[in-house]
Amino acid sequence: MELYQLRTFVTVAEAGHLTRAAERLHASQPTVSAHIKALEDELDTRLFIRTPKGMRLTEAGGRLLPRARGVLEAVGELELEARNLGDELVGNLTLGLNTDAEYLRVVPLLTSLGEDHPKVTLQIMQSASTSVQGEIRDHTMDCGFTFGEPRYPELMAVRLETTRFFVGVPDVWKDRLKGGLPALADLPWIMDPGDNPVQRIVEPFFTSHGIRPAKRLEVDGDEVIRVLVAAGKGVSFLRENELKAANRIGLVHAMPFEELSIALHFVCLKRRDQDPVMRAVIEHVRRVWEVEDDGPRGAADK
Repeated sequence: MELYQLRTFVTVAEAGHLTRAAERLHASQPTVSAHIKALEDELDTRLFIRTPKGMRLTEAGGRLLPRARGVLEAVGELELEARNLGDELVGNLTLGLNTDAEYLRVVPLLTSLGEDHPKVTLQIMQSASTSVQGEIRDHTMDCGFTFGEPRYPELMAVRLETTRFFVGVPDVWKDRLKGGLPALADLPWIMDPGDNPVQRIVEPFFTSHGIRPAKRLEVDGDEVIRVLVAAGKGVSFLRENELKAANRIGLVHAMPFEELSIALHFVCLKRRDQDPVMRAVIEHVRRVWEVEDDGPRGAADK
């Protein structure tokens, strides 16, 4: 039995599909199929049932999956410990960004980390808050930033700040500002689609103010949203730094509301916070965000 076979088994189980697993493994679909077939032959056990919708674990596969994960985790810890026996930390972590790098202070983080630990590398990946948490839970990402509390018990979180949002109104509709939110209800509202934590504060906000936007334009991507607001295509919810960026394109007015706020966290798996490389990253995240170490928080601490 080879470690690459176990990695393929775990990846296929998490992806639920050969093609998606092959993409994650940077391998061809026939290669992934061959790995699974070889492992099934060696174990003399069928691990998956192939269905039109993808790969479904058999009962035996479901029972063996936690053990396979445990083996891979133990090997990873062994490799990490061996690399870090010297004076310098060595490691490569994937870091998920749920919004723009400037707001998340990624450049100061890379600079600070690089000065103290030049052999630690962060691979940057752009994703949504919900996806960041899911990928960390599924072991396809190491750590990342997310809005809202962690939704999975496997995650620990470092609270960085309370992020405030404003209603951004293009200058073309400035005359409506004196009418408040009701005067904006019939305008296009530009919203980020999907299961986004920020959207969970939006619906209660609309309800509390007794308005229902007549038209919603779904746009995936913070940068695109602020460009469209600046161009007068709709109103939306923007952070202070996004308002400043939008005002470099066109004049955008900000309407403040106290309830438009959500916590920003840095998250990783709970058991990873004892990993020397992850601990170094957490230390430097705290440093650039000027956050004191008051202990990690998890989904159960909400």
